[in-house]
Amino acid sequence: MSSSEHKLDILVDSFVNKLKRRQITGSYQVAHETCQFLMRVTSSSRWQSPEEFIALIRSIGQRIVKAQPREFAAGNVLRRVLALVRDEISDRSASASADNAPVNTAMFRLLVPPPDKQEQENNAQQGQNTRKIERKDDLRSIVIQGIRDLIDEIASVHENIAQMTVEMIHDNEVLLTPTPGSETVLNFLLKASLKRKFTVLITENYPNDIKLCHKAAKKLAEANIETVIIPDSTIYAVMSRVGKVLIGARAVFANGGCVTASGVATACECAKEYRTPVFAVAGLYKFSPNYPFDRDTLIEVGNSGKVLPYKDSDLVGKCEVTNPVLDYVPPEFIDIYITNIGGFSPNFIYRIVLDNYRTDDVDFS
Repeated sequence: MSSSEHKLDILVDSFVNKLKRRQITGSYQVAHETCQFLMRVTSSSRWQSPEEFIALIRSIGQRIVKAQPREFAAGNVLRRVLALVRDEISDRSASASADNAPVNTAMFRLLVPPPDKQEQENNAQQGQNTRKIERKDDLRSIVIQGIRDLIDEIASVHENIAQMTVEMIHDNEVLLTPTPGSETVLNFLLKASLKRKFTVLITENYPNDIKLCHKAAKKLAEANIETVIIPDSTIYAVMSRVGKVLIGARAVFANGGCVTASGVATACECAKEYRTPVFAVAGLYKFSPNYPFDRDTLIEVGNSGKVLPYKDSDLVGKCEVTNPVLDYVPPEFIDIYITNIGGFSPNFIYRIVLDNYRTDDVDFS
């Protein structure tokens, strides 16, 4: 194994271990760190053709997805980069076929002596080697620039989404958010408060997000937004007064469904009962080309000690306690996805996925 391959293995192992140990969590942080990791991989790895680079990224993607299968943002970033490379390959193939189109130069060749066969082969070989080196260097720079553009897109997600607040929120409206841990929803509400006056109801999301709930309520109150914390059990009772439900998504799938915090599906079902519109706020980097065929694998189970304290250990042998951290929301419970490129119906999500990913890279195996 060469020194460059050894350094690449160390780089990949370090990133995989960070994911396994939960040193990197949350879609935003995972997506940003994955971009930085791919930037280093692209700069330090050795490959001779775009196909070798695609094979390298796919092998790395296998390890990353296996290390943390529920951090969908990492796989989404890898697939976006692979789509960039495949687009560049197709563009070069189209330009090469155009350059090789036959040109009628028979009249001009009458005055030119035919070149020596050996000399012609040498010139062709030299030209081919030169073009191969230039194309490899060009592709490396194109990929690095594409990753930088992706980093800029991820960094400006909150700002671009916040531009739609005036169209989505009205004065003196009551809003409910069952995802107090979503920074995207929090920034959306803070931006809306600059031009609209409204009331926000925040659910506790017991037992996982109680601290995040109080933290978000404090930030909203400091921005002079009337904020009320309600228990999860009162969602159905207050839904008749709610004008809109705002939820944050951890991952959005091609069928229009999404994975989000535990308990959100119940709030969305209550909203559907009362015909209350549900808006899901998510950046484009959270959109995944996968389909949720097995929904049970999407649900992550957390520490059951938060539900049943250890002081009640006598009950442990008499009952089964589970604490789901994530929840799956079907597309029929969501009205609009608010993204950094606009608002879309869940039925249109597959079209956005096709524009940003390639079917060859949906499965890394």
